[in-house]
Amino acid sequence: MWKWKLAFWLTVFAVPPALGSLLDSALGLPKIPYGWILGAPLLATSLLVSSAAGRALRKRGHSRPSRRFTPPDLLVKDGLYSCMRHPNQFSMTLIPLALSLIAGSPCGLALSGWAAASGLAFILYVEERLVHKAFCPDYCDYASRVPAISLNPRCLLVALRELRSSSRPRRG
Repeated sequence: MWKWKLAFWLTVFAVPPALGSLLDSALGLPKIPYGWILGAPLLATSLLVSSAAGRALRKRGHSRPSRRFTPPDLLVKDGLYSCMRHPNQFSMTLIPLALSLIAGSPCGLALSGWAAASGLAFILYVEERLVHKAFCPDYCDYASRVPAISLNPRCLLVALRELRSSSRPRRG
């Protein structure tokens, strides 16, 4: 299952900026000046939230440690997951927009809207179904209280706290 998810997200990341740049050249469109000023912080924020979500799942989403990537067997509802149910996937929907801004591609920017829509559809129709299947009824209660995605700035602060707490050396 994870291989097709990886292929989906890599396609979502790469197609808008790459195809957009080709279309820009073919249509003779000028680059967006200074797009990187918005794109670089957006990319950094997306990667930060994605990293924090991954670390939270790795730390609290498994009943026992594993050396390889495995889906969580415990429902994580605290930290970043108290802000939104799908922080990793949501942050990844913003990466095509960030890359298109960094590339300065007008067509990439337009295509990144379609990529974001595809990512949101993935969250709502694929991830939600899988998580319901694995964790309901607990997940159903959690889903009634916490939105699937959120643009609340508080979520970014929670992500920063998550990263800082996981980077501190453990004392024992």
